[in-house]
Amino acid sequence: MKALPAKTRKIAPVFFEQIPEYIPDSAIFLIDSMLKIYDNLQVEIKRIEERIKFYLKDKENELRILMSVPGIGIVIGSNLLAEIGDIHDFPTADKLAKWAGLTPSVYQSANINYTGPITKHGSKYLRWALIKAAHSAIRRPGKLNDYFNGLLPRKGYKKAIVAVARKILRIVWHLLINNEIFEDGIPRVKTVKIPKFPEKIERVGIAKIIQLLSRGAEIIIQEEGKEIMRINGSSQPI
Repeated sequence: MKALPAKTRKIAPVFFEQIPEYIPDSAIFLIDSMLKIYDNLQVEIKRIEERIKFYLKDKENELRILMSVPGIGIVIGSNLLAEIGDIHDFPTADKLAKWAGLTPSVYQSANINYTGPITKHGSKYLRWALIKAAHSAIRRPGKLNDYFNGLLPRKGYKKAIVAVARKILRIVWHLLINNEIFEDGIPRVKTVKIPKFPEKIERVGIAKIIQLLSRGAEIIIQEEGKEIMRINGSSQPI
């Protein structure tokens, strides 16, 4: 138990109580199948990432610029570069926003102009990437978060998110045109700690445990001589 992180250690007893005394053969088969699917997906994801890197090898500087903007990572940044193409094809940020379909529609009635929903012209994939970036950006402190919170009471959530997406696109245009990095004085470095399995489980390995369970073996996990987990791979209770 001591091998677990402090926070995880507090909830470990509840977690262990949820594990059944035995695991049926059908469940073991499904777990094994899902692990294989997961492994295959990881391989395919790696292949796709390498392919993306190959196509972006001449776009490293542009990608670095885009990833300096809150809410934009390598996936969203790659999407933006692919959909926008040559940024110099758009003489202004407004032209780019209009091309992306993120500007409000305008219609006239009795010599009065009214604005409606965004036009949704252009690439839906570009709009999707910008909306995703906006959702991520507003969860972090900074200028985009302040901009969103200023619009929220008047515009409502959906319109405010679209406005943030449009602002991100305008920022992207400015940064790429001027070869600049986005700065707003907010640190962007975040450390993420990943909890580890108990040492005994980690040492044996999940794949080995699944293999043993498929043979009907009983797995007993001990820490300092005390049993902390028992899993029976047979189809009958212990």
